[in-house]
Amino acid sequence: MFKRLNGYINEMYPIIPRLLISLLMVAVQYFAVITFAQNQPAYQFNWADVGVVYTVFAFLFLLRIADEFKDFENDKINYPERALPSGRVFKKDLWALGIILFITMVAVNLLLPQSVLPFALVVFYGFLMTVWFFQRDKIEPSLVLALISHNPVQLILSFYVIHYVCFRYQLPIWTWQNICVALALYIPALLWEISRKIKAPEDENQYVTYSQVWGFEGSLRVVLAVAAVGVFFAMVLVYQQMGSFLLILAYGVLVYFIYRYYQAPQGKHLKALVPAYLIAHLLIFLVLICLRYF
Repeated sequence: MFKRLNGYINEMYPIIPRLLISLLMVAVQYFAVITFAQNQPAYQFNWADVGVVYTVFAFLFLLRIADEFKDFENDKINYPERALPSGRVFKKDLWALGIILFITMVAVNLLLPQSVLPFALVVFYGFLMTVWFFQRDKIEPSLVLALISHNPVQLILSFYVIHYVCFRYQLPIWTWQNICVALALYIPALLWEISRKIKAPEDENQYVTYSQVWGFEGSLRVVLAVAAVGVFFAMVLVYQQMGSFLLILAYGVLVYFIYRYYQAPQGKHLKALVPAYLIAHLLIFLVLICLRYF
């Protein structure tokens, strides 16, 4: 089982890169909240901070595992080479891994100083996602309905992180700056979800994609529009910083490569380009926040 799970993890959820992404997501929100707080409290490291990073990592890992079960029948047809449909990992293996992740995640949050209610909300929303909000016959056939119902989980996860920071430093949670921070993290998640389901017309199959729903050109326009909204919310917070133009520059680079993809999309996809842009965008955003704070 361990060998099968190791192969699955390396392929579908490599631990080190995903831990670093979880750390980046938490760091952006953490420092943004204390930076834009009225009294700007001094940062104090606490081991509970590590628990929050682990929770984000484990929860996103659990969503990945849940998707394996939800999409199993479709993956057998459209992606038979993947670990679960191909038999390189078994369902019982993923069940065992999921149980370990869930138990450790719950244990960590029982030890955190903040209320467990935000964490309970995250878990409850994740559960609703796994059962298609009890409306599978309506949501599963509609990619747009799935997007509308499932993607807000990032907002719930942001609320969890922001609530933790506000509790630690005794800060008000419902401020316009915190809302902008949550949206600045939500938009990248939305962008990733849309971009990974876009294919060139010649590469389409029976697997439903956004490029089928909105057309190839239309789906790329949506990607650029969503990315622009993400830049907007970040700029609202850091436009006064000297290096804020880097957010716009990174967006310009994205536009350039999206245009190149549009010109010659055959056999290509956005699964490397968009994550690279998102990491660059969040790193720039984090640096600008820290420059203002420190």
